[in-house]
Amino acid sequence: MRKLKQTWKLSVAVALTAVWLLLWGIPIHAEAATGGNQIAADELKNISRLSFQLRDAYQTPYTVYIFAKDEKMSVLTEEDYWTNNKTGDKSYTGTYRAAVVKNGEKFGTVQSLKLPFGGVTLPQTWHYTVKSSGKPMPDLLILSEWGTSNFNLVYPYVIRSGTLEPLQFINPQGKKLDASYPASRGDGVRSLSGSRLQFKFYNNSVFKYAVNTFKLNLSKLELQVSDSRYVNQGSWPNAGTGDRAYLENLKAAAIGGYLPANPQIKLGMKFNTLKNRLKTAKFTENGEWGAFYGYKTYAVGFNEYMHELGPSSYVMVFNIFADQQNLAVGNVKYWLGKPKEQYWNEAEGSYGMIYTMGKHSLAFHYDEEDGFIQLITIY
Repeated sequence: MRKLKQTWKLSVAVALTAVWLLLWGIPIHAEAATGGNQIAADELKNISRLSFQLRDAYQTPYTVYIFAKDEKMSVLTEEDYWTNNKTGDKSYTGTYRAAVVKNGEKFGTVQSLKLPFGGVTLPQTWHYTVKSSGKPMPDLLILSEWGTSNFNLVYPYVIRSGTLEPLQFINPQGKKLDASYPASRGDGVRSLSGSRLQFKFYNNSVFKYAVNTFKLNLSKLELQVSDSRYVNQGSWPNAGTGDRAYLENLKAAAIGGYLPANPQIKLGMKFNTLKNRLKTAKFTENGEWGAFYGYKTYAVGFNEYMHELGPSSYVMVFNIFADQQNLAVGNVKYWLGKPKEQYWNEAEGSYGMIYTMGKHSLAFHYDEEDGFIQLITIY
């Protein structure tokens, strides 16, 4: 009888323990250790379709596993030109989730975030990592989806405090942009010093490559637009300044009334003084309102014509030749705001827009309404 009572008590204790575990949502197998959202690292290696090595801002290494418990496999019956996969390659679909394992730990934490894809075709190259330039910049995980024939739409993620976090794109004023951003396939994202990232893609509406720079704010998980530019070739440009700095330089020159290429040359400067400060002009000509001394990237205009130039003549305008700058009309408005005046010059067959800068004006001239700037004037 005593043995029966002991056996009964033991059975009750086991049953109560099982009920307690179920009530608190703690699995009894190795799928979770604490909190109901951990999986053994060895098991993650076996069930995951993709894995990526990432470092956080402190350069601590982690592994991100991508898996789906409802995964199904099929075989491609035709080529997939987006993923560059061929007939016969294995394709997997399912509800994919991510798990993060800190290097050296035995369990990984399943992430609650929703991933922006439902399938993987192997071998694959369109989901990848971008290595950081070092502290305090973390590595990025880039998940991609089809955008156009020219680029993918990419979703960037970082590890912060052991958690996989999505980054939000925002404009210079702090307004949220789309969750994804265009990037060329293969080499469309790179990391720069100063916690900056660049995204590149071919814009076939203007037949140039758009290269946009973002500054990472890790505490806010934001990528804020910090610069923009267009380039003619697909290779990355140097990490120097783009449209924003170029326009800020023009703005400062207009406010100060000086030539951007040589701040010693100023509006109102006498003709004789100018000749002593500049080299011999490459060309001279008369314009509509007066004479011009032309150089490689700019021209200096006067208040009188060539045959009238003398000690009382003075500098009236600067012309900056901007053809090689690839400065888009839209990017001028993006960084300088709405112009004071925008017009169509029927006599010249071109467009213009004018900004007031203190006592002076900064004007942009272009042939196509949404094209590129050919000439910039300060007067």
